[in-house]
Amino acid sequence: MALLVNSGRAGLAAALKARPMAYAWGRGASWWGQTEVETKIFAGAPERITLDHAPIASLIVKDVGSAQTYVDGKDFTFDSNTGIITRVNGGAIHPGATVETQAVFGTPQMGSSEVALVDEVGRRSAASVEFVVPDPDGAIYTPGGSRWTISIEATRYLYVSVLFDFLEAADETIREVGIFVDGTRKAGVPEGQLYLTPDQVDSPGYLMLLDRFAGKTRSPSERQGFSYVLVI
Repeated sequence: MALLVNSGRAGLAAALKARPMAYAWGRGASWWGQTEVETKIFAGAPERITLDHAPIASLIVKDVGSAQTYVDGKDFTFDSNTGIITRVNGGAIHPGATVETQAVFGTPQMGSSEVALVDEVGRRSAASVEFVVPDPDGAIYTPGGSRWTISIEATRYLYVSVLFDFLEAADETIREVGIFVDGTRKAGVPEGQLYLTPDQVDSPGYLMLLDRFAGKTRSPSERQGFSYVLVI
């Protein structure tokens, strides 16, 4: 069986490092990470309720009249991936009952076929692209708690960071970020302009990395940074 060895991976990383990279950030969907309280009626056979969104991070189901809190697994079950709540026969929820649902929504699972953000706000050229190596005592931290040290030699690990400016997307809530390579700007957009809005982008390029989260509310009084390591 053929094997792509680490020296080859380092060579691929070196080729990638030479290409233009940018961080794009976006709004995602407004319901990601949000709490929603609704009144719903169990219906069908079996009796079910389908919430407006999924996945579900947590769920509370209450009686509308008495505010009794029902027990997951005893009175109802729910599928966090589909948002379907099913009434348990013999439980405390009466057939055809009207209940109050309090759901905290997560973010949709990401797949390897993703090519773009859901709702891009803008993008900025990467501030730093460096070879790194794993190091438990390293000074560079990335999401998940991994630590790294910069390497002067090519490795299969590329550290990519950005620092968005104060007024970039200053009134937005950011729920997604991606690293793109080989994006291009439209004719007439100055080459020295580091931040581009979607209407200034000719080709977005190739999406290399995607992350989603509950939401970061921007403030014009701070700069927002992101950093990830691309493992080739």
